[in-house]
Amino acid sequence: MNRIAALVLGLAGLWFLLLASPRSAGEAAVKYAFAAILLWSAYRRLRAASKKTAEYRMQADGEWTRLTVLPAAPPTLWFPAGLAIVLGAGVVGSGVAYLWVLGLLFAALAWLTLLKDHRGGKPARPRSLRVGPQGIETEGTLLRKDDIHRLRIRNQFAGGAEIVYDAARGLPTGVAMGLAGRRALAEVAYRVEVEAAGKAHVLAAGLDEVTAAGLVTEIGKALERR
Repeated sequence: MNRIAALVLGLAGLWFLLLASPRSAGEAAVKYAFAAILLWSAYRRLRAASKKTAEYRMQADGEWTRLTVLPAAPPTLWFPAGLAIVLGAGVVGSGVAYLWVLGLLFAALAWLTLLKDHRGGKPARPRSLRVGPQGIETEGTLLRKDDIHRLRIRNQFAGGAEIVYDAARGLPTGVAMGLAGRRALAEVAYRVEVEAAGKAHVLAAGLDEVTAAGLVTEIGKALERR
């Protein structure tokens, strides 16, 4: 689904960039604003997981396990996004004085519906981490196993947390605190965090519940591997 959406958005962006013919500087601003928004949105969807849910891949790296996480794309309000694109296309080349001001408002609406990610925590960015008996290596920082207090799943929209690894016991505990009231955004707003040496570190964000649970289980196994 994300690949199809990326194709449609990319083609629309190329239309604005290459074929739209503005008649004024204001219309040119609308043209390039839509082109940038649509092409960047297409690129972000190509970087996200191919399905509606997040994905992770595992690869052995000696005594370490490398985990590459692809977040789920945020839900999109396609009707207002499509309406903004159609209206924006009507503005470019119209030649009507000051109509380009409305065109910029339509571009802002397209940005809000296509690019604004309300989940927080930079969820749209793929992440890579290594996990082994020594600890967790993320973004060039090694969090030593002895310093890890707990690994947990959070969802800020549901207000819940799930402890999945207890350093005192050395095994995943599977203690769940059900996350209720989830809607489309909350369903792909899970994040995996680790608390180490008194600080919280985000290991992955923009996840669905099943992928988050699978990820922390694999991290727990890799930490205990000897």
